Formats: sequence, structure tokens, C-alpha cells
Amino acid sequence: MKKNILALSVAMIGVLSGCAGFELEADGDASGIAGSDLGRAVMPANNGWAAAEGTVTGGSAATAENDFTVSSRKELVAALAQAGTNPKIIRIQGTINLSSDDSGRELTEKDYAVAPYSFDAYMKAYAPAVWNQKLEKGRPNRKLDGPQEAAREASVKRQRDQITIKLPSNTTLVGLGADAKIVKGNLWIGPESENVIIRNISFEDAFDYFPGWDPGDSFKIDKSYPGCQEAYVDAKTGPQRCPGGRWNSEYDNISVNGGKRVWIDHCTFSDGDRSDKLFPPIFPFPHNEVTQKVQHHDGLVDVTNGGNYVTISYSVFKDHDKSFLIGGSDSSKLDTGKLNVTIHNNYFENVGQRAPRVRFGKVHVYNNYYIANATGLGTAKTDYEKHQQELAAHAKHNIARSLIGVGKDSAIYSEANVFEITGGKADIAVTPYTGGTVFFDQGSSFNGQPVDLLAESNAASGKALSPNVGWKPTLYGSKVKPAAEVPAYVKANAGAGKL
Repeated sequence: MKKNILALSVAMIGVLSGCAGFELEADGDASGIAGSDLGRAVMPANNGWAAAEGTVTGGSAATAENDFTVSSRKELVAALAQAGTNPKIIRIQGTINLSSDDSGRELTEKDYAVAPYSFDAYMKAYAPAVWNQKLEKGRPNRKLDGPQEAAREASVKRQRDQITIKLPSNTTLVGLGADAKIVKGNLWIGPESENVIIRNISFEDAFDYFPGWDPGDSFKIDKSYPGCQEAYVDAKTGPQRCPGGRWNSEYDNISVNGGKRVWIDHCTFSDGDRSDKLFPPIFPFPHNEVTQKVQHHDGLVDVTNGGNYVTISYSVFKDHDKSFLIGGSDSSKLDTGKLNVTIHNNYFENVGQRAPRVRFGKVHVYNNYYIANATGLGTAKTDYEKHQQELAAHAKHNIARSLIGVGKDSAIYSEANVFEITGGKADIAVTPYTGGTVFFDQGSSFNGQPVDLLAESNAASGKALSPNVGWKPTLYGSKVKPAAEVPAYVKANAGAGKL
């Protein structure tokens, strides 16, 4: 760990001079005025749901011995252990690879794999043609068993123990300069943690080497698929010919898993150089939909298991399918009255879905800018196999299909968001899920024109979402800008390196 105050001062002057700080201050959302110390900054008052119980201070009150500059996983872990729950500032210098050992050597699949696991053997053991021949309560058995699944789970644990870093209460994690990165791992803010600030860092490639196949995810008996029926007859007729099944991965870049009072600001999130498009579906039709790619990345930022009072602002989410999830399950017993999140002035580029997908929470979504591509989604489905081939032909981009997802008991209040979607209609912007009943929007635009997102969604889905969400935001991190001003403003100010 380094505590070089002179170097820090020089670095901060370089970062802050000539940047967007003054513009943001005028708009009521800066805490990075030129010449200030980002590590000592607190969240501005009233900056969204994170401010519901008072402003988030993170580690701003840290004493000198709890003010760290770190440039490796080993140093990051040591700093967190030394400070505990005391206020602490951890300044990220350069790139920290969380999938590395104490010598800095990167750890890969062969370091984590537990015998007899191999991907090829796993794939053969649980292939739909083999595993799906017998159903239980209308679905294939979702609890895989056998030596390959046991070895996969052991491998997952070995990787998780290395790459997941738990952030305790009263922490400020801030990047130095314009090139601070945390890669190949997961930051975890659990139920014992609150009052956390994360700013000015790029997060990339929270890669799961051991994704699991769930044969029952989205499975359905759909007899319009050739050979699909409930009872097994032969290789060409039976439940193994029905659609469904998904790969699921383990790690988000940041998991707010029960934590509260969290401010994530001016960060950038992506899959880095290992996009999921490099890992296409491996099973034959009807299990080769684009959504059945071998998914090595989960969410970018997820808020689940009673996480609460979170504000995500001025950040970039790009080149990823499932951006972030608020509420992990319709059956959760932890989430009622929680999962209150504000998402403002963020830039979503080349994302497919979950931007965000919400259950239970009161979520305020305003002045966000979405650029997405739905080309391929609307191709004809009279020939299912041809349809899936057409979708696969467009898999070079993340196919946009549901940006704001209205899920069980959610109450989303949307204002002046801007959607630019190639090859798609406005209903892609807002999609109802099971248990979603309400959604409110005002002032948003679609492909340059004002849009009634509620009406578009209801018309396309046949649902009847109501605008009566039962609450109205009072905590604004910045003034709501007209939609016409959002694209230029967000592109100029969102992301790491803009403070």
C-alpha cells in the first residue's frame, strides 16, 4: 500500500483540471470541484434514494492511517482488512485484477477447476437431448446432479473465494486519474454493510469460468416446435424437443446484496475484451437461441436481497446483455419495502435488457440515455429454426428486447429518458413481466420524438399497466433536463475519467 500524498495531489490536479466538475456543480450534482480531493468528497444532499436517511459520506472522515493508495488485489484486500468498518479511503491506481494471486499472477480456469470437471463432459451430461427426456411437474429437473455438477459447484466456490471482495461499511473507493480499473472480479456489498461510495473507476469482465446450465429456465411445452410434446417417444419426439433452458453465471461487477446507502458515480461498466458474443449457443435447435449463449457474465450492477437506498449516477453501461437487476426473485421475503434505487444521468450503449429490470422497489429513472439495437428481433417466426438462425446472424450486437423491465410489485417513476433504438419499436423501452402492474413516465423520447411509453408498452403487450405508482420522487441529484438536452449532456459527463 502506498500513501504518497504528493503523488496523489499531482494526480488529482491533473484529473480535475478542465473537466466537467464545474458544469456538474452548477447543476447541483458535483462533489468534484477542481482542486478538491475526491476521496474526501461526500454525496451531495438529496441525491436520490441513497440520501433517504441522510447523505452518504463513505470513508470521507478517514484518518491518515486509513487513507490508502493500492494497485493490486493483495494491497486492496490488506487495506480493507486493516481499516475494518472504520472510515476508509481506498484510492485505485492503475488496473487491479481480482483474479490474481499475491504475486500478481493472473488465475484462470485451470487454477480454479476441480476434477473431474470439464466443460465438454458437463455439456454432454446435461445436454437437453439427454437430460430433458423426463419431466418433473412440467419441466426438466432443475437441480442437476452427478459428478460434473458437483465438480462445477466446487470450482465455482474456488473462484468465488478468490475474486469476490466484500466492501465493509464506511468505505470510499475512488479511482485516481482517468485509467483506474478493477477487472475480472466482483465487489460485494452485503447486508452488514452501508455507507459506501464508489467513484471514477472502470469495471470490466467479471468472468465466470463455470457457468451453470438450467434446463428449466424458460422451458415450455410448445407444440408449434417440431416434435415437442410432454412424453418421450424417441430422439425426434418428446420434451427434449421443446424450447427452453439458459446458461447462468455467478458474478456481477458490483453486487449490492443486502447493503444500503450506496452511491455509485462516474463509473464505467463493460465485459471488456471477453464479450459473451464470443461464446455462442452450443446445443442444436431448439436450444440454440441467442439467449442460450454460454453466458459468462451476469449483471453489471445488481441490487438484490433487501438492498436499499442506492443511487447510480453519471455512469456508463456498455457492450453487455443484462445491465442490472433490481430484485432477484418474485418469491423474495426480503425485498418488500426495500430496493429503492435512483438511476440518473447514465449512458447505456449496446445493451440488451435489464436497464433496469425491477421487482418490488420504488425506482426513479431519469435523464438516462439509451442507444441500443433491436435488429433481428422482429423477424418472422413461422419457421422457428430459420428465425433463430436469423437472430444468430445479428448476434454481433446485443439484441435489445427489454430495457426497462416492470416486474412484480415494482413502482418505477420515469422522467425524460432518451431512447435511440435501431430496428425496434418503442415498446422495447418498457416491458411488463409477471406481477408488474404499474409504471409512470413523463417527458421521454424515442428516436427523436416525444413518446407515451406506457401506451406503447400496453398496446404491444396487451397488458394494462397503470400510471398510478403510488409515490412521487422528492430526492433529485440534479434538475430534470428536457429530453432534448440529455444525449449531449450525458455523453459529455458520464463515465470514469470525467471527474
